[in-house]
Amino acid sequence: MQLFLFRFSLKRREQADAFQRVPANGGEYSREVWLREIFSDSFKFTHRSADSFFVPEIPTKVGLPDNLIVGWIARDKTLVERTAPWDGLDPTEHNSWQAALFLMDPTDHNDGQKVAFEYRTDVAMPEPILASLASHFDGGEISEPFSISAFPITQSRSFSKFAEQNAGTITSITYDVAVPNMFNNPGDFTDEMKVLRDKGNVSRVKTELKSDGALDTAGSNLNEIAEHVEKGGGRITAKTMDGGRYQSDDYLVTEEIDTGQAETETGSFWQKIAVAIDRIF
Repeated sequence: MQLFLFRFSLKRREQADAFQRVPANGGEYSREVWLREIFSDSFKFTHRSADSFFVPEIPTKVGLPDNLIVGWIARDKTLVERTAPWDGLDPTEHNSWQAALFLMDPTDHNDGQKVAFEYRTDVAMPEPILASLASHFDGGEISEPFSISAFPITQSRSFSKFAEQNAGTITSITYDVAVPNMFNNPGDFTDEMKVLRDKGNVSRVKTELKSDGALDTAGSNLNEIAEHVEKGGGRITAKTMDGGRYQSDDYLVTEEIDTGQAETETGSFWQKIAVAIDRIF
């Protein structure tokens, strides 16, 4: 099993309306409480014009820590088969449901709101389907108190290494980032993004930097932006004069789990997941 690691960045919506979800006590949701509530029940969302489903799993029922959100993202697939030989081997088809494991730490700390999602070719690529999942909470019948941006966690210093190896030749850099809501590292970029979030109601920033010569990556705050991206705060692409390219999506962080032939219902499967959780979260 291969798990891809992501971060959910949540931004509180400014405008409340009569149809906005509110907690039972009538107060204001924290990010953690809201995440726990929306992932506590099954729901349907659209991915590439087809229905997908989230189905929760009770963590303690399968021996996982109760601070995690555990569930499955499922899609159906039409299988074309034939009937048995004694029934004439006639063409037939039926729906088969496949599901990928979803794990999340919703707690509010510097490494919180982290997601581990199983990559299965019969379900979907992790990044697009999690983006569809996040979009599900925009524009529904119930107005949600937060919007979600979902970005993959990438390898530490991957951009810095590229910038060092291509110093003096980088001509353009594009970054698409979610405004910080949990990273408390000091820096000009983080401060600027928080101002945009709090004063300008901005949830994401996409910018392209170009030069008629070469960009000075060492003399700017681009490394700070890269560190934000690597934690799961966005993505970066870059180009050099000689056609070289950097894409943060090429450096995704994954966790391999040797589940063998263990079925998901068995204790062996969940024991191996529990061991991996200690490394992931």
